[in-house]
Amino acid sequence: MTNSYFKFKQFTINHASGVMKVGTDGVLLGAYVDAKNYSNILDIGAGTGLVALMLAQKSNALITTIDINPLAFANASQNISNSPWCSRINVKNIPLQKFVPTEKFDLIVSNPPFFDTDVRAPNQERAIARHNLELKHEDVLDFSNRFLLNDGHLILIYPADIADEFVIKAIKYGLFLKDVMNIKGHVKSNVVRKIIKFGRTKGLNTESTICIEKENRHDYTDEYKQLTKDYYLKF
Repeated sequence: MTNSYFKFKQFTINHASGVMKVGTDGVLLGAYVDAKNYSNILDIGAGTGLVALMLAQKSNALITTIDINPLAFANASQNISNSPWCSRINVKNIPLQKFVPTEKFDLIVSNPPFFDTDVRAPNQERAIARHNLELKHEDVLDFSNRFLLNDGHLILIYPADIADEFVIKAIKYGLFLKDVMNIKGHVKSNVVRKIIKFGRTKGLNTESTICIEKENRHDYTDEYKQLTKDYYLKF
């Protein structure tokens, strides 16, 4: 039986609601983002509040995190209120399409839904969280085009093939790929995820690859340990 909570070094995530659980994608995104140089951050899709909390731990930024799902909103609100950074994180129960911020953001992040298929999760709440039923690529791109500062960045994590599709669509909204981190489950696997970072100027700056595990299950690579060591208790 899985625990109803996940304890990190400086905060705890309660995910008893079952809408979303702590997952590797969220941890990778939160660990990858160098948040210390940003002051006003938006996290699209609060889920459990994980990414917002990870970014708050390593920055002084004001963070807004939004979620369309009332159960996710309640879960994220609880986790954030129990954290050391509750005064800097604002949780809103609102769809992105209806969210009109009073100020633009210098960083927008998201671990968005990505299963665009006819086979959907049997639970409607989880289906919305995992399938792009309510949040299309164009929604994220249109919002970012309107509410991202000129020198700001958009950072997302997607399966590799969907990430490539998103990169092509982003160009139409004046957003260009700046950095990409390819993620492999283990040293012999193909790239399964990509973290993609966009800005308003053309030109790819860096591309890197990280493997989570070596050849054996739970035998983590040094690079993955280094990336997540500020969060995972086991590292």
